[in-house]
Amino acid sequence: MKPISKTFLKGLIAIIPLTLTLYLLVWLAGTAEFVLGNIFKTFFPDSWYVKGLGFLLGLPLVFFFGGFLESRTFLRLFNIFENLIIQIPFIKSIYTAIRDFVSFFSSEQKGKFKQVVLVNVSSGNGLQIGFITVSDFEGLTFIADDQIAVFLPFSYQLGGSTVIMSRKDVVAIDMTVEDALRFIATAGIVRNVKDEKNNG
Repeated sequence: MKPISKTFLKGLIAIIPLTLTLYLLVWLAGTAEFVLGNIFKTFFPDSWYVKGLGFLLGLPLVFFFGGFLESRTFLRLFNIFENLIIQIPFIKSIYTAIRDFVSFFSSEQKGKFKQVVLVNVSSGNGLQIGFITVSDFEGLTFIADDQIAVFLPFSYQLGGSTVIMSRKDVVAIDMTVEDALRFIATAGIVRNVKDEKNNG
């Protein structure tokens, strides 16, 4: 029974992320279809509406919204609106959690990680994987010249902690940001795509 259960578990591990991803995409498409489709039918005759039109309208809408965020004026207005949202206690928790989760895995956020490093855990002799985010604190007199900022993400949850520490207390390792994020997010269970294929 052991080989059977092992094969089943391997299939389950492969199917769950794929299923959740497809479910999320279908949900987003359905939401866009419902909202934008109803907006379209408000301004135009129902006979003009074709199923799927709401989703198709959502694609350029997202693109143009991203383009508008390149404008300082629009970005300033968006930040004001966002600040109003996070003033609402319950909404703030949901919105900031989703926003931080999405932005954490964005290419822009990954670009802020300058180097993957190992740092000494505060208690004991263990080591923790982190990312150098700031290597030069020019203008901040309370931080020594040999100190850097290292971000230490949590496993299986959002967020992390940022510590200011001496350069000599960190060890640079030959690991990409993507592999390090995958390693941390799964508590070391998944290392990188190459290792997964070799172990398969």
